[in-house]
Amino acid sequence: MAMGVLVLMMLLTVSDVLMRFLFRNPIMGSTELIEVMMAVVVFLALAWGAVTREHLKVDLLISHLSPRVQAIVDSITMFMGLGMVAIITWRSFLDSMDVQTSSALLKFPMYPFHWIMTLGFAVLCLAMVPLFIRSVVEAVKR
Repeated sequence: MAMGVLVLMMLLTVSDVLMRFLFRNPIMGSTELIEVMMAVVVFLALAWGAVTREHLKVDLLISHLSPRVQAIVDSITMFMGLGMVAIITWRSFLDSMDVQTSSALLKFPMYPFHWIMTLGFAVLCLAMVPLFIRSVVEAVKR
C-alpha cells in the first residue's frame, strides 16, 4: 500500500511541476496532498523496514566485539527500541483520539492520517516482538 501511495505521490509531483512550468498554474493543494501522502508512505513502511532489517545500523564499536557480546548488545538495543516504539504507539493512539484539525488549504480532515501513524507504529511494535525474541535466542545460543 505504501508503494502505491509513493507512486501516486510521484505522479502528483511530476504533474504539479509540469503544470507550473508549462502553464504557470500549479495544482492547488498539491503540497498538502504530498505531505499527507509522505506520512502514509513512511508510517506504513516502518514495519517492513524492521522485518527486512533495513533500518540504519551503526556498528563501529560493536563489530570489534565477540559474536556473543554482539548478540547481547543487539538484544538490549532491540528491547529498548521495542519499549520506545510501544510508548510512541500508546501516545500516538491518545493523540489520534483528540485530533480535530483540518488541512489549511483543502480543508480535508487530518484525523485519518493520525490513525495511519498509530497503525504504522502498532504494526512496527508487533513486528519487533519476534525480532527481539530471535535476538535473545541468538544471545543465549552463543
